[in-house]
Amino acid sequence: MRTGHLQDLQKKVGGLRTRGVEVQGGLGHPLVSIITIVFNDESSIRQTIDSVLRQSYDAIEYIIIDGGSHDNTVAIISEYEASLAYWQSEPDQGISDAFNKGIRAARGEIIGLINAGDWYEPETVQLVVKTFLAEQEIGVICGTLQFWKGLTQEYRCPSVPALLEREMTVTHPTCFVRAGLYHHYGLFATDYKLAMDYELLLRFKRQGSRFLSLEAVLANMQHDGVSEENWKKALQETHKARRELLEPSFWTSKSYYWFLMVKRQVRIWLQRWQWHRLICLYRQRLALVKKTKS
Repeated sequence: MRTGHLQDLQKKVGGLRTRGVEVQGGLGHPLVSIITIVFNDESSIRQTIDSVLRQSYDAIEYIIIDGGSHDNTVAIISEYEASLAYWQSEPDQGISDAFNKGIRAARGEIIGLINAGDWYEPETVQLVVKTFLAEQEIGVICGTLQFWKGLTQEYRCPSVPALLEREMTVTHPTCFVRAGLYHHYGLFATDYKLAMDYELLLRFKRQGSRFLSLEAVLANMQHDGVSEENWKKALQETHKARRELLEPSFWTSKSYYWFLMVKRQVRIWLQRWQWHRLICLYRQRLALVKKTKS
């Protein structure tokens, strides 16, 4: 059997769209597409879905792209069948591929991406839409991300788009993008496996897209540790993105890359040794984006 036919048999779809029902926006009330990608995350997908469905703004089409989970994730998604615009489950080629599937399926004027495990504040979409309507020249809106450790608020991290040429200084779960930017400047680069959000946002900025950062907390995330292998690969990819998208400078140099590597390693050591006062000092003094304790 050809691979394409095998994948078609493995693909599951559902949602209002599969029954001919489309979510609509209106004049001064634009349709917002919210996309969640997920793979084997039965423990936290429900919190993410509920945070979208409880938004105070109603013109939302919610799209979930599952990568072929083999736990109970798809069963949980199916419970929300009547409230989802569209969902699908099939094997994919990684995070970038999953994001791109969701964006291609989106029909809204504004697109937000919230991964499984993360969740929005109840007024997030309402605030973002209000701001987009008032600021017609803005292409990307972002904001503050609240980090949690279990049920305890840890710290808040703002977005600082002005510093994107140096590091990932925009919290991606808080980002909302006008759909036209994806049409004009392209989707996520599939050769990026970890820092695809950085490459995309830096590409948008270099193409002249205007960013606006809000002080409000727009999204929440559990503060889970990142494996050493992953953070090193992520830094390699951010270095690759700077070299591909920026003119040669100190920020594209190997020296800056190694500076970031050492800085990140210091932060990991402090966390591993639980030197909380030094961690706070690091966040306040050494981090490019100053995080505040909640």
